[in-house]
Amino acid sequence: MSSNISTVLVTGAAGLIGSEVTHLLLDRGIYVVTLDNFSIGSWRDEEKAVAWENVDVSKEEIVHILNKHNPDAVIHCAAHPGGRSLMEPSEDVRVNALGSMHIFEWCCRTKAQIVYLSSSVVYGEQPNYPIPENASLQPGTIYGICKVACENFLKVLGNGYKLNYTILRLFSTYGAGHRPSLYQGIVNVMLKQLMSGNRVEVKGALNRVRDLIYVADTARAIVDSLFNEDTRGKVLNVGTGTGKTVLEIIELLCDALGRHKDDLEIVEMDPVVGDPFYNVADITKLQEITGFKPDYDLPTGLNLLIQKYMRIG
Repeated sequence: MSSNISTVLVTGAAGLIGSEVTHLLLDRGIYVVTLDNFSIGSWRDEEKAVAWENVDVSKEEIVHILNKHNPDAVIHCAAHPGGRSLMEPSEDVRVNALGSMHIFEWCCRTKAQIVYLSSSVVYGEQPNYPIPENASLQPGTIYGICKVACENFLKVLGNGYKLNYTILRLFSTYGAGHRPSLYQGIVNVMLKQLMSGNRVEVKGALNRVRDLIYVADTARAIVDSLFNEDTRGKVLNVGTGTGKTVLEIIELLCDALGRHKDDLEIVEMDPVVGDPFYNVADITKLQEITGFKPDYDLPTGLNLLIQKYMRIG
């Protein structure tokens, strides 16, 4: 562990990934400043080693909060969700580009370290084999374009200010921290429909392929990257390296719920604009640098997710 990191600010700390990251940091004895506007995430826990701040990252107030707590590092999880970016493009740019720049600039001026959560959507359409970090970037959504812009912001600021950054391109992460919705997270969307009835509407082809990673594995990769100096200035994929079709995901969710796929009415709808057919990570670089290996395969992760949902419900 880097001895110079004792306080970390986590944006989007009430959400799926941010809440898991916060718990891991606390387990490592780190004082955590947790920041969220609670527009999407809902987790909140008043721990002694947590300071909660309710703020939108796109507001100037974020700078005052950063100055107030003066963290050694920032893990930037907060984002306007990709599933709403076509409906709310200006909001997406305001939060995901401008909001991120507020944080990047502060880190430049204070020499704080930053781990930025980018996304696999930056790749867009790719050939059907695990996608390496040096693949061409072809984002087909406003959300993806903002993620590419932020990656480029960091590279320029790294050159100009010697900013200490790590970029993590997360593949589809699932877990119980998502609020049920029909626009955020493929597992979340399918699960909400399966728990509501027998009709499942799928936006796009059932044979689309996705790399799904359980949130505990994603959070571990993020925190390990923060404390590993060899990740500085790097762009790294975070996934499992294994793909499943959308139909296979539905079948595994049925197994976890004790349901039968044959009882469902599965309807293929028009695809979402910019949604690629194939999206599976090549995680060789992450493995070589950090030794990362997923602890959870998809059936195990989905069963844990269902168990947590049942306890919450």
